[in-house]
Amino acid sequence: MPGKREERVSQRARGGRDVSTAGRDQTIITAGDYAVVNIGGAGTNDAEMPGLLPRDVPGFTGRDDELARLAGLAGGGRVVVSAIGGTAGVGKTALAVHAAHRLLSEFPDGHLYADLRGYTEGQDPAEPGEVLQVFLRRLGVPAEQVPAKVDERSGLLRQVLADRRVLMVLDNARTEAQVRPLLPGAGGSLVLVTSRSVLPGLEADERVSLDVLTDDEAVAMLAGVVGAGRAAAEPGAVAQLAGLCGRLPLALRIAGQMLATHPAWPVARLVETLAGERDRLARLGAGDLQVRAAFGVSYGLLTEGDARVFRLLGLHPGPDFTAAAAAGLAGIDPEEAGQVLDHLAEAYLVTEHAAGRFGIHDLLRLFVRATCQDTDDEVDREAAEAQLVGYYVALAEFLDSCVDPRQRPAMEQTGVPLPSMREALALFGAERRSLLAVIGLAVQRGWDEQVWSLSEGLGESLTVLRYFGDLLTIGEAALAAARHAGDSSAEGRALGNLGQTYRELRRFEEAITCHQQALAILRETGDRRDEGMILNNLGETYRELGQFEEAITCYQQDIAICRETGDRLGEGQTLNNLGIAYTELRRFEEAITCYQQTLAILRETGDRRGEGRALNNLGMVNRELRRFEEAITCYQQDIAICRETGDRYGEGETLDNLGIAYSELEQLDRAAICWRAAAAAMRDAGDHEQAGRLEQLASSAPARRRRWWPRGSRTV
Repeated sequence: MPGKREERVSQRARGGRDVSTAGRDQTIITAGDYAVVNIGGAGTNDAEMPGLLPRDVPGFTGRDDELARLAGLAGGGRVVVSAIGGTAGVGKTALAVHAAHRLLSEFPDGHLYADLRGYTEGQDPAEPGEVLQVFLRRLGVPAEQVPAKVDERSGLLRQVLADRRVLMVLDNARTEAQVRPLLPGAGGSLVLVTSRSVLPGLEADERVSLDVLTDDEAVAMLAGVVGAGRAAAEPGAVAQLAGLCGRLPLALRIAGQMLATHPAWPVARLVETLAGERDRLARLGAGDLQVRAAFGVSYGLLTEGDARVFRLLGLHPGPDFTAAAAAGLAGIDPEEAGQVLDHLAEAYLVTEHAAGRFGIHDLLRLFVRATCQDTDDEVDREAAEAQLVGYYVALAEFLDSCVDPRQRPAMEQTGVPLPSMREALALFGAERRSLLAVIGLAVQRGWDEQVWSLSEGLGESLTVLRYFGDLLTIGEAALAAARHAGDSSAEGRALGNLGQTYRELRRFEEAITCHQQALAILRETGDRRDEGMILNNLGETYRELGQFEEAITCYQQDIAICRETGDRLGEGQTLNNLGIAYTELRRFEEAITCYQQTLAILRETGDRRGEGRALNNLGMVNRELRRFEEAITCYQQDIAICRETGDRYGEGETLDNLGIAYSELEQLDRAAICWRAAAAAMRDAGDHEQAGRLEQLASSAPARRRRWWPRGSRTV
């Protein structure tokens, strides 16, 4: 047989097609999932161009980048394998088939297709030997010459394809073992493999991991199914529908088909039908297309342990999670949780969108949450949620100890390795949305102590990063929880923190009311240290209202309490604020004395952020006294500290002040450089209004004076 095959190949032009079969009878034979066209009648040895590819996907939408990547694989002179992966319903088969149709002209020796049934409900995965038999017969090998053993069939396939350029689509693969025997060994063929598994052991030249469609692509896909005119009549509803479908192609296709089969329905009716999360998956079905069933097949293949963790992840209220969070939720070791998440990622049931951070698609989250409700009893679910909240309380307290200069020195003395303040803020930024979501979960469950513990743990980082809206939300939640629990100390702290937030939001009367209520409670409970901090914060509010004498009185009372209680850090921070008040009153020498005392204390206690603020403020006084060189030195030292600690907003403020100093020295080029850098820092900090002002200032570089308020703060 091999000799005959080689002789037959030698009679063909490489890559061409033998046309001597024209006019022969054609018989279509069905073999399982494969359509086999036998040209020339039974028993012929003539090899013809195989053509098994399914019809192209009607109305295919998007995936331009992925199509370009696949097209780039088609021109080589060697066998190229591309693995296309993604979760159920994300459009892997559609992409492979559409790409194949676009590339047909590049493969003159034909195309092969097989559904390997790796994730087909109710069917066993296809055996490689079964697929090889169909491929060999389609490639012209007589039935009686197809070997019985899989490895021999695989070798024969490689021999037949050795000098051909064939496009092969291996769809819906379960394992690498299904795919390997079907791969050509030489020649210029392209193989597209799709799977809900990463197939980590497959040696693929290119890997394409599909995500959901973009907003525009999802809308375009719906419009392609329901009709452009109908979509244009309700653009808002179509966009909402795309969002409810999670921009998942399968769900979009189903929703479009539901509307297409009900032409009298407005799109808004389907939006209303799918609005409720509880029944959305059940309603996303059209005939044999069912989103829930597609997810169920992948879930059903998990081991018992992996399935349990996956179900519990449906209880996580945040947008993403780490292995440590999954471990807390499931009550297992973090290393074990990491292994489970790796398994789930390989099955495309979770997505690792950043190193160590995982997420679940919106519709998959609904599926797994419902599965958890159906499978795990209420006691187990509540225990898992309590463990999760406990994990995030510990995380918030740890990050707070890294960022808050009052706590960091004590933590460092324990010998526990701590991230730098910059690293801690970066970690907090990654966890912020999950931490806030967990506070919401604790509120729903009525876990009051966890609510105020989380709120207090998040306050410092949210303040540094200037998420004042978040601060208001968690402050109000903490106050409600403290009052519900009847805990006076927690209520006093919550009122103090809420007052600081109102001050940042420039809601000064509300800030004063909160601080005064907090003072009354803390004096009653005898909490002198917190009483001092509230006095400082009340002084800050008075200062921003221009009531400087009232502010100075509050600061002096706080300094006395700090000295009484031995709170050196608090003393230094409040001396800084007292210096600001003296600056506002143009009592510059008294201000300088305060700042010098502040710097000595904060360097002693290791409060780098506070040290930077004091340097900025000392620079302000020096600039007012036209001691520009001393001012510039102070500003530069503060900028270095801001960069060290990751305080982008503070960096922007001080760069602005440095630019002003240069402009007053008529060094306008240097001033412009500072203002541009300040604008970039403000943009990173989320203050786009200030960023725009600074960019305009840099463009015009006017020789005019302006200044920021000096920086100072102290919170409970």
